[in-house]
This record gives sequence, C-alpha cells and structure tokens, in this order.
Amino acid sequence: MTLRARTGMSTAIRSLRSLADERGSDRNFIYLLMLARKYDLEPIALHDSLVKASRNKKSTCGPISIESRELEEHSFSFMFSKNDRAVAQTAVSKDSLARLREVPPELTRLLRDQRARDRHPIANDSGKEGRIADLRIGLKHVNLRAKVIDKSQVRAVQSRDGTPLAVCSATLSDGTGKIRLPLWNHQIESIAKNDTVVIREASVGHFRGQMQLSVPRRTGSISIVHSAGRIVP
Repeated sequence: MTLRARTGMSTAIRSLRSLADERGSDRNFIYLLMLARKYDLEPIALHDSLVKASRNKKSTCGPISIESRELEEHSFSFMFSKNDRAVAQTAVSKDSLARLREVPPELTRLLRDQRARDRHPIANDSGKEGRIADLRIGLKHVNLRAKVIDKSQVRAVQSRDGTPLAVCSATLSDGTGKIRLPLWNHQIESIAKNDTVVIREASVGHFRGQMQLSVPRRTGSISIVHSAGRIVP
C-alpha cells in the first residue's frame, strides 16, 4: 500500500471515529464500517458474512475470517482474523448489524470515494474553482463559487477556552449540489442570503453526518462577488 493510500485510509477512519464520538451515534455500526473500510470490504458483503457466522459460527469476507458466539438474544460477539491472526473483536446487536444493509448515503459516499482516492488521490490545489458535486470528506485546498441559498438562526456557543462565539450555518449551492458553511461572529452579518461568494483554501469535513466546508482563518477566505443585486468590486 502506498503512502497516499494509507493517508486516504486514515482520513476515512478518522472521519468514522469522529462520527462514533457524536452523541446518540450507533458505535457498533460505525465500528463495523471502520472494519469494512480498513479491509476494503463492501458493507453489504460484510453484513451477509456476519449473518452467516451468526448461524454457522464461522464465515469469511474477503481476506477476513469471522467467528461468532451468541451473547444474548439480540446480540453477538464477533472475532475477526487475518492470516490466522486476530485483528479485531466486537459485540454487535442485531439492530446494528441490520444497518449494514442500508448504509446512509453520506457514509456510503465516504467509503466509496476513499477507495477511489486510494487509487487516484484527489487534490484541488491548482487554484481552479471546483464544483460542489465533486467535493468529498477530507479534500483540502478547495476553491469554490456558489450562491447562499439559506442561512440558519444564529446560535451562541463557547470555544474550548470559554470564549463566547456566535455561529450560524449558510447553505451554498452552485447548481451541482449543496453544502453547509459555518459563519462565525462578524461573518454572519457580512454575508446574506442570495449573495454569491467565492471560497478559497477551504477543506471539507463533516458535522453530525453531513459534509460541510471549513475555511481556515489564516489561509482561507470568503469573498462576496455579488450582493443584493449589485456587483461587489
């Protein structure tokens, strides 16, 4: 595996780990997705292999051997091995297992696009403006032109050091898709609905399972190029 492939894999796994840390998340389900990503397994294939192991005690999925034992009426303990060496073990409820059959679109895209990135790493460092439809979690150096089609209500939050902050979420669209952009403090009033903005040097992350842009304060920028029916110089 190349250094770029390992980097792409770690980006996907970091994204899944942060999802697992969110309140109310199904950590068993996310853990199974992490295994699928790490060993290049399709979630539906992993589901079928786990179901088979729950019935027959053993099965395989790609390079992974699976053994199971029933813990309770609605959960199993699975041992995962590769080349006769244990690589993981987890307890999984039947509900978490069933979710592998219908993985949410944003997570399916994360797994699929990280596989593609392993083979053909994506970078948007040419200075050209991209399209929202082409954005993927983990992408950096994003330059984008889009229209603000919505703004959420302003919320009061605190930074890690206790500093009071104001934040709202702008929804951007360029005709190929939509993505959220957090606006902080003075940015909130400077950008209005129906403005056209140019984003420079952004990165693509996620919040509560949805993709969003992040504009670094030192290296990134948000510029208004069209506002309230007039061209901004």
